[in-house]
Amino acid sequence: MLLIFDVDGTLIDSRAMILECARRTFADGSFPHPGDEAFLATIGLLPDRMMERLFPDRPEPERLALADRYVEVVRATRRERPDIETPYDGIEGLLAAVDRAGFTLGVATGKRRPGVDHMLDTTGWQGLFRSLQTAESGPGKPDPTLIRNAMAETGHGPDATVMIGDSVFDMQMARAAGVTAVGVGWGYNAGDALTTAGAHHVAASVADLQDLLLGLDCRT
Repeated sequence: MLLIFDVDGTLIDSRAMILECARRTFADGSFPHPGDEAFLATIGLLPDRMMERLFPDRPEPERLALADRYVEVVRATRRERPDIETPYDGIEGLLAAVDRAGFTLGVATGKRRPGVDHMLDTTGWQGLFRSLQTAESGPGKPDPTLIRNAMAETGHGPDATVMIGDSVFDMQMARAAGVTAVGVGWGYNAGDALTTAGAHHVAASVADLQDLLLGLDCRT
């Protein structure tokens, strides 16, 4: 069985990083800061889609320039504070447990590949994930391409694939790909929003998620 994990808000607590980058991105006042919760609600989308959702009435060239600015701020902040993004408590143990149990692991994220490589380097998770689907891998969430890529790469079908994430976009992507959608309650979207978006299950804690996943048949 293939377990595909989102990154920000699911494996990695990047809230401080995201909010600091948003503050710096909007500091010149050319766009109004949308507010922390509104900005966090776009996490999982590609940067251009984030800005489109936040500022639908602004001209596209302005939104694209803002998206580029956000990407540059993220890169700069990560260089300045390489330890600002850390795994949620219990995630290390969960990944070790499902790996030992024989599950195939993958990642599907709106992060660019350098950000994922940074995560792998700082956590020591190199080699843990058989498939790494990033912003460069195809259309962003909620398009199902990232999940379909991961299934093709690992040889698993929809009936043997689970998508685990904290955003409504993860749940929508999972449903569009025909796989099981599992939401997590510690990220940037509320559990009821995940259920409305199509989650088959919502885990309230890392321990709950571990119990749920280990109850699945890894051999399918």
